[in-house]
Amino acid sequence: MKRITSASIAILAASSLLLAGCGSSSSKEEGPKVTSSDLKGADYKEVKYEDLKDGGELHLPQGPINAQMQPLHADANTVTLDIFSWYNLPVSLFTADAKWYANPELIESVKDETKDGKTVVTWKINPKATFNDGTPIDWHAFETVWKTCNGTDDRFQPQDTDGYRDIESIKPGADDKEVVVTYKIPYPWWKKNFEYILHPKMADPETFNNGYLDNAHPEWGSGPYKLESIDRKAGTVTFVKNEKWWGKPGKLDRITMRELADKAEINAFKNGQIDVTNAGTKETLTEVKKMENVDVYTAAGTSFTIMMANARSEIMNDKKVREAFFHSIDRPTVLKVAYNGINYTEDPLTSALLRPYQEGYSDNLGELGKYDPALANKLLDEAGWVKDGDYRKKDGKLLEVHIPQFGTKPTTSAIYGTFQAMGKATGFKVEIDTHPYSDYMQVIRDGSFDLFFQGFPPTNPFGMADLYQFYNSKSRLSKTGLGTPELDEKLKKAGEATSEEEALKLSNEAEKAVLEQAGWLPMYTGPVSVATKKGLANTGSMGFAKVPKELIGWTK
Repeated sequence: MKRITSASIAILAASSLLLAGCGSSSSKEEGPKVTSSDLKGADYKEVKYEDLKDGGELHLPQGPINAQMQPLHADANTVTLDIFSWYNLPVSLFTADAKWYANPELIESVKDETKDGKTVVTWKINPKATFNDGTPIDWHAFETVWKTCNGTDDRFQPQDTDGYRDIESIKPGADDKEVVVTYKIPYPWWKKNFEYILHPKMADPETFNNGYLDNAHPEWGSGPYKLESIDRKAGTVTFVKNEKWWGKPGKLDRITMRELADKAEINAFKNGQIDVTNAGTKETLTEVKKMENVDVYTAAGTSFTIMMANARSEIMNDKKVREAFFHSIDRPTVLKVAYNGINYTEDPLTSALLRPYQEGYSDNLGELGKYDPALANKLLDEAGWVKDGDYRKKDGKLLEVHIPQFGTKPTTSAIYGTFQAMGKATGFKVEIDTHPYSDYMQVIRDGSFDLFFQGFPPTNPFGMADLYQFYNSKSRLSKTGLGTPELDEKLKKAGEATSEEEALKLSNEAEKAVLEQAGWLPMYTGPVSVATKKGLANTGSMGFAKVPKELIGWTK
């Protein structure tokens, strides 16, 4: 399973408000600034299964429904995974403090050991586990993920090969319900693999790549809920209880996801049409604090927001120009804009794949992250771009760079305006191309941009285990077009480390080498705040926590 999902919009919530504590309604910046180390890893109302009400409905907001509904495919995004997770059973779950454990309804036991210098993981699957079409969930489901995602067959288009390419074999053990996964090496990150398993019919390249295009295949799902309906035109998805589920019944009668954007989401929350909303800006906080019977949860962010320079574009293919633009950006000021009206502060990121509160976080960006307009001007002079009025020109061509913006959230627009002003100060004419969220994938395919500002939400806390996936020269996540075979090899070797300590060391060295290409400028992570209707349990600002879907519901 991929560790980083491509965001369905080009920027996640720039910040996520409310740092006076869970349930507070004050947006004033009082007292010392809160930092990421002051925040919980996850913040939500934890309630035991037996203390939840039987029945009720849950109404959730979502982004535009992606055509690709198979989350392991390279074109999948966060909405793909959000939908898939409601009617497909996860293998991996995480506690509130980001500790991994195998889903007990699916996996009876899991054991890892080292044999002959290789990591061997033995999974024992619940004998009752089946896909909705009656196919047993057994070792073939694990094998299907491995064969489609290990990168050895170019006909498959997976999003993440990390870990899977290091597997030597997958075989049945004592019976078909026992899976023996043997890695080629001692592999410390094995828990990042197999977040979800796939129906064996997905082992065909055509089915893997195109089988889920505008087709959710509910018959290949499993779990407490099943897909009842999906209406792309209306932007709605509905789930109901699954009569073929073998575990504890889901507490909810129905879950409805509805496509909403910008102001429509907070209005729908105020009107009682949805039960959860992102409370990520001072504007939404102002609305939420007027409401009664609402809980607000705030936790440290897990996503990272990053500026990428498209080296395939005519202007940004010059490294000096890319460096000049990065040195034109005053990142601390960008963060002040992002957190305007919110009692929060953090330093700009110096690594993309680890958060500042995680072990191994390092300054891998170096001098490239420093705001230095004098150096930016010098680099542009050297590259032949001459100041002509407010902007620069070269051979009569204006130094004009395009950056797409998806949606019109006020905070997002303010950040883009900051980029525009900072670029102008050194001679860049920054053109903001505004698009609806639904244009995201088309803009990516067209590649008609010089810069791309995007948020990425990792799906687990293993950080540097995603190194190759994110930075390799053929990555579908990177928008830079940068990379070399030598750097790809360096990224791979970091993933082949025999211990987490060595992996972190090699990964930091590799990321530092990659960032020297001047294609990525990490920005911030921030807090995440979510508002829910009072009484909703086991969901909120989840951090890396992942609870079983049958545990989400309303308190008695």
